[in-house]
Amino acid sequence: MEPLSFEFVTVEEAKKVLDGAPPVQTEPDWSGVRRPPSPKDTLLSDVAMRWLASLPAEARPVELCRRYARIGNHLAALSTNPAALRAFLVELLIDKRGGRQGFPDGIALELSRLHEYMVQQLPGSGGGQGWPELGD
Repeated sequence: MEPLSFEFVTVEEAKKVLDGAPPVQTEPDWSGVRRPPSPKDTLLSDVAMRWLASLPAEARPVELCRRYARIGNHLAALSTNPAALRAFLVELLIDKRGGRQGFPDGIALELSRLHEYMVQQLPGSGGGQGWPELGD
């Protein structure tokens, strides 16, 4: 059985909803939490370029690396740790926090193909250790 999801509200907010006033949804302002982008965030590292070149053409997240070099650099850095790489790919593909915009379709497809390629690389070809299918 799935747990019930709920949201903390004030008594005043609850009364307004019960009285018929529509709830006001405000987006959190993350600008104060995010660090400012550094030059490393906009340029693909040598390590990332070598990692990208090592992948078969159908698994290369080229557009992702072009538009989001910071993420490409992080994927490359995690490439020596399959469990961490898998966790990061799943985090990118599945919104567990809710309300996130997500990547454009082409980039989401590249990430899915990269995940599928990584799953196929494991011994046993059925998903193996640490690389279950995305729905698991």
